[in-house]
Amino acid sequence: MIKLNILNSKTFGRQLKHVSVLLLGWGMLWGSAVAKPLSADIQPSQEGAQRVSDWRALIADSTELSDREKLQRVNEFFNRTIRYGEDIDVWQQADYWASPMETLEKGRGDCEDFALAKYFTLRLLGVPERNLRVVYATQTSTQQAHMVLGYWQNAETDPLLLDNLGNDIRSSAQRNDLNVKFAFDETGLYAFDHARFKPVGSVGQLPDWLPLVKRAKREESDVMNRDEDGIPSGLMLSAARSEYNRY
Repeated sequence: MIKLNILNSKTFGRQLKHVSVLLLGWGMLWGSAVAKPLSADIQPSQEGAQRVSDWRALIADSTELSDREKLQRVNEFFNRTIRYGEDIDVWQQADYWASPMETLEKGRGDCEDFALAKYFTLRLLGVPERNLRVVYATQTSTQQAHMVLGYWQNAETDPLLLDNLGNDIRSSAQRNDLNVKFAFDETGLYAFDHARFKPVGSVGQLPDWLPLVKRAKREESDVMNRDEDGIPSGLMLSAARSEYNRY
């Protein structure tokens, strides 16, 4: 679940010189995402193992595609495979950032889990880091917070948005239903200014982001090195829990 603590600030997204206010907003937004051990009740499941197997097949079948084709396949895969669920129901926590393996094992996730799973999968498929950022937005009609994945062909273009709400991939300029606010990748935070983004801070402001990056990369490496009949996905989550508790 994404909280809306920062959205009342008129400074946000308008006065980029007030970086301290923006970063304070980030701290308020993500402050509840405190690192905790994963729930011990996660068990290997046939359905979860099948989702992981399908994910591996997606990756094997998509490596030679164009970036746009990869975007479409990955977006459709997670939108089809994962059901929407709030963190409090899935993880019994107000806010939890799941790795792709965790989301696939559970089979459920909220909008940030969809965006994060797509991000790491596309990175695994060779899409450059410079082209991908996780994007925070609000819905125009309700001001409800929402998270999607953005793909920039280059720094001068509007990002294409991969959304769990639909399989149609459109640019941010075409998404009149969304107000794009800011984005982040593995190196920085960015605010949007007239469809362009500007660096405004460090990812150190996101307490769960870099540990999640390390967990996800470890999981991806382990999973991709297994044979189809290798270790069940639930045991992979046990390894992930051990890694997670180090942070």
